[in-house]
Amino acid sequence: MPGPTIEAERGRAVRVEWLNELEGTLPVAVTIAPAETDGSGVPVQCLPGLSGGVADPDTAALPGYTVTHLHGGVTPAAYDGWTENISAPGQQAVSDYPMDQRAALLWYHDHVMGVTRFTVYAGLAGLWIVRDQRERDLDLAEGPPFEVPLLLQDRNFGQGPDGRLTGELVHKTDPGTMEAFAPFTTVNGKVWPVLDVQPATYRLRVINGSNARTFRLVLLRDSPPQLDRITQIGTDGGLLRTPVAIPPQGLVLASAQRADLLVDFSDLEPGSELTLVNTARAPFDGSSFPAESASEAADLDGLLPYPEVMRFRIVRGRSVRRRAPEWLASDLGPPSAHELTAAVHRAVALAEQELDDRPNVLTMRELAAAPDRDASEPLITVIDREARTGAETVTRFRTVAAHFEDTVTFFPTLGQLEVWQLINLTGDTHPIHVHLNPFHVLARRPITVTVPEGGIGDRETTATVRLWQDPDDELDHTIDANERGLHDTVRVNPKEIVEIAVRFETFSGRYMYHCHILEHEDRDMMRPIVVMPPALMPFMS
Repeated sequence: MPGPTIEAERGRAVRVEWLNELEGTLPVAVTIAPAETDGSGVPVQCLPGLSGGVADPDTAALPGYTVTHLHGGVTPAAYDGWTENISAPGQQAVSDYPMDQRAALLWYHDHVMGVTRFTVYAGLAGLWIVRDQRERDLDLAEGPPFEVPLLLQDRNFGQGPDGRLTGELVHKTDPGTMEAFAPFTTVNGKVWPVLDVQPATYRLRVINGSNARTFRLVLLRDSPPQLDRITQIGTDGGLLRTPVAIPPQGLVLASAQRADLLVDFSDLEPGSELTLVNTARAPFDGSSFPAESASEAADLDGLLPYPEVMRFRIVRGRSVRRRAPEWLASDLGPPSAHELTAAVHRAVALAEQELDDRPNVLTMRELAAAPDRDASEPLITVIDREARTGAETVTRFRTVAAHFEDTVTFFPTLGQLEVWQLINLTGDTHPIHVHLNPFHVLARRPITVTVPEGGIGDRETTATVRLWQDPDDELDHTIDANERGLHDTVRVNPKEIVEIAVRFETFSGRYMYHCHILEHEDRDMMRPIVVMPPALMPFMS
């Protein structure tokens, strides 16, 4: 881990032959532990081994099916890695990637329907870097030693009779938590590595490749945080307009999110050490944690037994300090007010259906306005209140699609700006990934959510969403400075609506959007979209 890193030049097409040479069956022991804690009250997800669980025979017999998705790639639909376009062992797929997109850190990973959480966990992921002349003109580090890609993932391992780790991968969940939050953090496939760095400015290309875990990264020297050493210059979709400081509590990266960082080690003496730690509890719900307390972030109840991510050790070398350019990019302006007014508006509810006899089902529920429906029907009722007068406006929505195999209802027109409202009805943060084109984050709006008992049915949804902050909600629903760039994945916190603006350009066809918590994606939190050329829209019924 990871697979080979591919470097591509903007505007120079790349053809890849994906050869499926996997042999045998899935090299991961998959289990659901019989209890949430062991006999000492320690959560089983904080421990290695199966914790009394039995390896699932179906996954143990799973052959190596694959379908590769270039995450963040502006790619024709035929090569996007549709989840059901599967290659068996011995087969191959040929993909053409135009690379007509901004320089950025992308990644490629498996996307097989229903088992992505296992195949990516087993190692089917790698990095893909798009280069361009704009970055070279800025004199940004390119390649070793001063540019270092860092793929962060959490992993668990088997345990032998003597208590020692065996190295066998273990994907373990428990009766109360459907996601796998493994106790050990790996960086580029190694647990808690040490990176020797010279006293210089390094460009760290950081990606969260975990199944479900969110990282909130804090750099420590002894105990005090060293966040002022870090400047962020890019996001999922490439360079920001200007450099920004990371948020005061640390850099938050949910699954699949990336950050382009400049880290200044230039004033440190050889032998100095800094430690990168994670302060985000799991499952993540957006809750805060002060950076000043990062050295004390270990939290068994928060499934964070070992906050350590990696260590940087200063070695001898010439001190080289590179300041971030004052201006980075001018090609990522947000849409104008006029464009937003003319945009197509869509609404999607993120919902979790509780089941008694098996893990819960999570869905992306596409909504349509239902102004004339009886309020007693299964509807999502959105109530807005005018701040000055207190007058309320009520909008009702009905659910028109919920499951991946339901009929397509989103047909974006090529070149037409769209504004999507992502309404979180659950108690967790969901990283929502949209295939094809990057988007702007327009707003985070606090909401108060009321879901009656049984309100989340198989396809029916009943809830009341009030567009003001819940008195018990302590989250700060603001857009951080490092979110003012282009993204393909956005965090949607509990009790929150996130609005994004996306324009699908260049390519038409069938794509997807989904939660990038892989255990959610595999449990149906994924929906298709079909991008259509405008000339064909008059013929769509």
